[in-house]
Amino acid sequence: MRYIILSYLLFRITIITFLIVSLGSSSPLFAQKKRDQPVPVGVAKVREIATHSSFEYPGTVQAWATTQLASEVDGRVDKLLFQEGQYVKRGTPLVKLRIDPLIIQRDLARAEKKLVEARLEELNTGTRPETIEAAKSAVDQSKAKVRLANNELKRIKKLYKDGVLSLDEFDKADAQAQAAQAEREEKQSVLNELVAGPRAEKIKQEEANLNAAEARIRIIQDNINRATLFAPFHGYIIKKETEVGQWLEQGDPALSMIRAQPLKVEIHVPQFQFNSIEIGASAKVKLKSYETRDGLQTFKGTVIEKIRSGDPVSRTFPVRIKVTKTKSQLAPGMLVRVELKLGKKKKKTLFVPKDAIVRTPRETSVWVVREDKGKTMTARKVIVQTGQLEKNLIAVHFKGPKIKAGDWVIVQGNERLKPNAEINIIKKIR
Repeated sequence: MRYIILSYLLFRITIITFLIVSLGSSSPLFAQKKRDQPVPVGVAKVREIATHSSFEYPGTVQAWATTQLASEVDGRVDKLLFQEGQYVKRGTPLVKLRIDPLIIQRDLARAEKKLVEARLEELNTGTRPETIEAAKSAVDQSKAKVRLANNELKRIKKLYKDGVLSLDEFDKADAQAQAAQAEREEKQSVLNELVAGPRAEKIKQEEANLNAAEARIRIIQDNINRATLFAPFHGYIIKKETEVGQWLEQGDPALSMIRAQPLKVEIHVPQFQFNSIEIGASAKVKLKSYETRDGLQTFKGTVIEKIRSGDPVSRTFPVRIKVTKTKSQLAPGMLVRVELKLGKKKKKTLFVPKDAIVRTPRETSVWVVREDKGKTMTARKVIVQTGQLEKNLIAVHFKGPKIKAGDWVIVQGNERLKPNAEINIIKKIR
């Protein structure tokens, strides 16, 4: 009986196993896997561009010009019209000195000038007719005195000869006659001078006095103007050197400022690259920033100076780059990176769109399109090293397998590709 039950159980197990195997053979789990569907992708061509060799150097931003504004005249500081760190435009008044004493000196000089002008006007106008007539009358009077004195001298001379008068009386009459003649000559000389008018030398002398008075006024006015210090260029105040009430002598510093734009960036180049750098070569100045997506702000620059005196220890030579458009983001003392192209000769380099680059912690690669024998389009991974940027393109270099100009690389859909995956090109980007 036990044997019959055991046989029955074995029979049922055999039937169930048969059914499971029969049903499983037709299930999808056991069916042959279908081929993966082609991955839709967008592609772009590899381009070959002639470029210069480029290198990056650390650099320091420097001010284009730094100036220390000093007092041009002696005086007490009356007003300070700035704050440290303030941006000021060229011509902005910054420091004013007390000018009251200078204004008094200018008023006095103007009064002296008017006095000289009056004298000069009188000389140029000439002698008035009334003055000439008065001088003529004085001459006539002196002539009458001469005639009277001569007649008296003749009378006394005769009496002297007759022994009536003494020699002393004769000498006295002779002296009076000579005095009358001298007075007549003096009056005549004055009349002649008045009729002739002022001498040219006198006019020139007063004209010189007038020029000197005008020069004194200009000097005082210039001192008044220079008592205010103005910004010599657009820039920033970096240091205050004085305070209100302080006495400044000519040459004493009042403030220091730097020019806002342009700026200079100084880099130190190894000697083997120094001669490859050309004056006028373009450069890119890169500043670390949290405001941009890639963390860098870039400014265009131009090489303007090569200093042919190197550091004997490091064997590097200073090169300076001019940066005009700084967007007020650069300041002297900042640390930047400078990308500089070397030499005149260009070399051909392969470039791919930046979207073609796939980066992982282990490698950087691009996916290049290849065609199998069966005309099937597949994706092949190529390991690369990236180089310089040119707009939206990036240079690529290779250690192993290479690609060439004209090849198609995948720029859309490359994140989910596997090696030799079949692809379907749905977009070609020119």
